[in-house]
Amino acid sequence: MRLKLFPKFLLILTLLSVLPALIVGIRTIRINREGMQAAILELHTHLASSLAENAQDYLGGIEREIQYVIKMMGARMDWTDRQSVIQSLLDTNENLASVSIVDKDGRELLKAYNPQLEKDPRLLSRKGDETFETFTRNRSRSAISGAYFIEDDPRINIIYPLGEEHCLYVTVSLKTLWNKITQTRIASTGHAFMVNDKGAIIAHPQAELAAKHSIATDLPVVQQVMKAVTVGSSEYVHPKTGAAIVGAYAPVKALSWGIIVQQDKKEAYMSVYQMRRQATILIVASILAACTLAVIIAGGLTRPLMRLTQAARHIADRDFAARVNVRTGDELQDLAETFNAMTAELQRYDQMQVDKIVEEKTKTESIIFSIADGILMTDSEGKLQLANTPAKSILSLPENGWQNMPVWQFINNDSLRLAFDEIIKEPGQDISREVDLSQNELLRYYKLSSQEVITPEKKEKIGVVTVMRNVTLEKELEKMKDDFLHSITHDLRNPMTSIRGFLKFLLDGVGGTVNEQQHKMLETMDRASNRLMGLINDILDIAKLESGRMVLNLGLTDLRAVAKRTLELAEGQALKKSIQLAVEAPENLPSIFCDADLMDRVFTNLVGNALKFTPENGKVSITFEDSPDMLRMAVVDTGEGIPPEYIDKVFDKFQQVTGQRKGGTGLGLTICRHITEAHMGKIWAESAIGRGTKMVFTIPRNLTPDLIQVRLLKTTSNETKPS
Repeated sequence: MRLKLFPKFLLILTLLSVLPALIVGIRTIRINREGMQAAILELHTHLASSLAENAQDYLGGIEREIQYVIKMMGARMDWTDRQSVIQSLLDTNENLASVSIVDKDGRELLKAYNPQLEKDPRLLSRKGDETFETFTRNRSRSAISGAYFIEDDPRINIIYPLGEEHCLYVTVSLKTLWNKITQTRIASTGHAFMVNDKGAIIAHPQAELAAKHSIATDLPVVQQVMKAVTVGSSEYVHPKTGAAIVGAYAPVKALSWGIIVQQDKKEAYMSVYQMRRQATILIVASILAACTLAVIIAGGLTRPLMRLTQAARHIADRDFAARVNVRTGDELQDLAETFNAMTAELQRYDQMQVDKIVEEKTKTESIIFSIADGILMTDSEGKLQLANTPAKSILSLPENGWQNMPVWQFINNDSLRLAFDEIIKEPGQDISREVDLSQNELLRYYKLSSQEVITPEKKEKIGVVTVMRNVTLEKELEKMKDDFLHSITHDLRNPMTSIRGFLKFLLDGVGGTVNEQQHKMLETMDRASNRLMGLINDILDIAKLESGRMVLNLGLTDLRAVAKRTLELAEGQALKKSIQLAVEAPENLPSIFCDADLMDRVFTNLVGNALKFTPENGKVSITFEDSPDMLRMAVVDTGEGIPPEYIDKVFDKFQQVTGQRKGGTGLGLTICRHITEAHMGKIWAESAIGRGTKMVFTIPRNLTPDLIQVRLLKTTSNETKPS
């Protein structure tokens, strides 16, 4: 389906206006979305990092104060002074629940406590305490316990070495840090929480999760923070709720803990979604506006062109009065005015040319219709375009209504129909055919010659011209000549037979002894008479074959054996020129019904010609190709070849290639053609100068006497028409 101009313009204008806006809009939305998402993730990352730094600073401050106290206790100090020092430490740091000095057996020797945090100020034994046992195994470094809760107060225990016999046991309250983490909120769903090195929650807005140390390792962000050495962000799907989550994490290096900030993805990216929705609405509105404008512009461009197209159709129909009215004030108006001027000029020129065309047509028709030969012109589909009076008479065309009608509609003769089939199917070939249009007692023979018609300037093929020349008189004269030749030849046969008989007697010495010179003269006369007798027999055989009177003695024949016998008989002639002889045939070549003697004659004539024109050290071979319907045979030589203009002529009587003086009468190939056609086969030559010749002939595999009889009856009926 051909796309019209308006939709083309509309499509182009729409694409030119919409496509850039669409690409830029989508790209802008993507960039803004990525930027906003990056900013949101950056916010979460910054918050997680800030909380991790707060935790680090929280513990770092306590660490510095304790280290200062340990350094002071390193000097010689009695227990009273030590009590004062650790009490002052508690007084200056409200996040310390208690500080005690413990001996190596785990007994608390001295203890200071914060009465607001510590409800049981007794001296305790730390033996069996997990953190103390960890410290005991390596007293050179401090040990930190996991987070635990005393009621709702999260705490950790830190043990520092204090000389070789003692250690400082500090209980730290994390409530201030916990409050800061759990009170951190982002919108309605965003919150922060903290996990330890095993992935257990130790700080969470839902206090029960922290109290129970709920394991959160099923969250991808927790898995990442447990392995992380720096801050990061993540998007994941919550394994339990299936909700999309945006999160960030930061490790607390001092305790191998991790701070996690997470928020529902829909809420976190709400501004992104709103921006994308608004941008999409703007893009769609822009596209609709651009499409509307494109429709208006395309209509303004195509309407004048459609008017021009309509006017051009009128001119194509030879209506030169058509005019176009366009008032756009631009190049389209200039085009319409130029078109109108061209139309007016065409109208004037058309009126001027009518008389010339009529005059030329009259002259052409006078020439064509005065020719005695029939002239037909057909187009590429075989429809009649022109016919002069003789052609109308030959085809019995009506006075009117035959133009643009198929030529086969007026042909009743099979041979004429076949000739026109070939002419129409192969217009590029100059075809020449003779056809018999005889009816009852009226003999009519025509020779058809065709040539393709091509316009001289554009080289456009417009049809085929066929000339039908009446050759009845020529055929009759040729028949009279052949009859005369056959009659004379027949009359010469009996005297020639007598002459050869008497020559035989003389050579055998029946008429008396002859000397050597006389014997040579008699042999020369015998060879000449034998050649003349062969010529007479050839002419008489051709007469029988042409008249259909030669009877075929059909029998099941092995043609490969016939071909071998032919080459055996020609072997002496081949040896004189060192020519190689060969038969090339399939092993399973079948025997077929044919006249063995006549087929032997075909092989003999073709091999004789091949040997005659093949140079020394050449090759002559007989090839066989089997097919379901035909047996194809060929005599192939490596001789000088046949000129193209003689390829078809060599099978006519007395025809020889000019300049080739190899002897012969020019009847051998004619006899081969008639014998092959009598067997309902075909024979032809394939040759090129300097590349040898291939004489090909075919014989039907299903040949029967009934088929031959039908062919003889047809041939005889054609030959016996009265003249």
